[in-house]
Amino acid sequence: MTTTTYDVHIISTLDDLSRCHTFSVDQFNWGGDYRPTTCGRLGYLPDTGFILEMTCQEADPCRTYLHDGDPVYLDSAMEAFFCFAPEEENPCYLNFEMNANGAMLACYGRSRQNRMPFSVEHRQGLLCQANVLQDSWSIRLTLPLTLIEAIYPNISLEDGSRFTCNFYKIKESEGLTHFASFAPMQAPEPDFHLPEYFACARLLS
Repeated sequence: MTTTTYDVHIISTLDDLSRCHTFSVDQFNWGGDYRPTTCGRLGYLPDTGFILEMTCQEADPCRTYLHDGDPVYLDSAMEAFFCFAPEEENPCYLNFEMNANGAMLACYGRSRQNRMPFSVEHRQGLLCQANVLQDSWSIRLTLPLTLIEAIYPNISLEDGSRFTCNFYKIKESEGLTHFASFAPMQAPEPDFHLPEYFACARLLS
C-alpha cells in the first residue's frame, strides 16, 4: 500500500489552479536512463469537476496517434488514474491517457483486463487540450462531475472527501522507453494498473 498523499484544493475559478499544490512524476520504478521532468496540479471546481494540468520538459514528443481511443501509451504520454471508491474491495478506477496531439484513451473497470470505454453520454464535458512548445508540452484535462457520478452513483465530493489517484509519464514503444509515476509502485514489470499503489488524495477548501 502507498503512503503517498496529495491535497486537492477546491477552487472557484480556473485561475485558482495555479495556486494548487504541485506534484512531481519522478518515480522511475523500473529504471531506465531517459527520465523527462514531469509535474502537474489538480483542482476541484464544484458543479464542474476536476481540472488537471500536467507539463513535461520534453522537446518534440512522439505523437503519432490522432484520435481518441488510440493506443497513445505507445507515444509519449501523460496519464491520470482515479479511484473514487477506494474503500471497496476490488474497486472500479478510471484511466485517462493523453499524448501531445490531445488524443486520449479513457476507460474504466476493476482491473487491467476488460476495461470499458466511456459512452458518448458519459464523455459529455470530458476534454483534453494539449499544447506543444519548443522544449516542453502540456495537457489540461477536464474530468466532469457528471462522468464521475455515472460510474460512482453514491459519491459525494466535498471538503474532506477522500479518493485515490496516481499520475504517470510513459512511452511503451521502442526508443526513449520510460515508465514514471507520482506515487511509487512495486511490481516486477511495468504496470500502472495497480490501484493499491495510488496516492491518497483529500479535498480541501
